[in-house]
Amino acid sequence: MKHYVPLLLLLVLLAGCSKDDDTQPTSKVNKQGLTNDITELVPQVILDEMRRLGMPIYGGETPPALEGNYLGSPFILVSSNRPDDPPGYKFADYALTLSNQDNDKLRINVDYDNTVETGKGLGGFVVGKDDKFSVFVRVISTNFAGETADFVHVISGQRTEDGVADMYFANFMLDNKGNPTGGWIEEGEGRVIFDEDGFSPEF
Repeated sequence: MKHYVPLLLLLVLLAGCSKDDDTQPTSKVNKQGLTNDITELVPQVILDEMRRLGMPIYGGETPPALEGNYLGSPFILVSSNRPDDPPGYKFADYALTLSNQDNDKLRINVDYDNTVETGKGLGGFVVGKDDKFSVFVRVISTNFAGETADFVHVISGQRTEDGVADMYFANFMLDNKGNPTGGWIEEGEGRVIFDEDGFSPEF
């Protein structure tokens, strides 16, 4: 038996080395650069439609530091898959607050206000690389009939020293709960809007 002990010990050591060598860091994002949280929130067909309508989506697991307040103005419609939406339509200014950014979990809190609609303390997801980023947040809206629907808001841009360059915003319907009174847009419909002057200052 003594002759077999060194051989067994060598095999154990080799197995241990092989295991260590094969260990690779786990990526937080998929091939599109998006997290599981994002792909579970937004169906691929809606992501594809956003991109088709001109919405930039910046994937990656190292987004820039984004905490702060930003103002999108003038806020102009780029494109829509709604037949009655005229490109170039001007919306109310868009005030955005991003807080509690956690790049380990790729999460961030979102507050927004564009006069006709506001959202406070919404839990969102953030991805990006270098100075470019995209933030995804589920928004539950209530219409005049008291009916609710689930939307996704996406904010993309390039972080600069004193604001965000080329801020784009997408608002798409995820679930209109059957749209019983016809007050909501259809699922998969939405708009892509941007800050026309190319810069959203921090305030």
